[in-house]
Amino acid sequence: MTEKAQHEISSWGYEHPSVKGPNALMFFTWDLSKTIENAFKNATEDTLDYYLAQAQQSIDELLQKYIDIEADPETFDGQSIILRLEENENSKTPLIALQTSAHLEDRIIKMQSRVKPGHG
Repeated sequence: MTEKAQHEISSWGYEHPSVKGPNALMFFTWDLSKTIENAFKNATEDTLDYYLAQAQQSIDELLQKYIDIEADPETFDGQSIILRLEENENSKTPLIALQTSAHLEDRIIKMQSRVKPGHG
């Protein structure tokens, strides 16, 4: 196994020692992206419904991990992310959409406005 492959397998934000407090949301968004990517890597247009259910379960488990480790209770407690399929109006191909609870979405938007693209 290459070093890069090993890094990709073992590097989850919720395992990082600095995951608590203000950094938690940044780690969570990285983990969320990785979770979605992993869930749909073998999906085809015909199997999206099947993978959507699996991805939803993985996202629910990820959010629960952040709650369980008390990464940032004010940000994560009582929040949700719901996946659904939508049709791309231009190409008629399905898109995976995230419906984030209002509080969590607000926190993500505020974090993104503080972090410049390309900088961690």
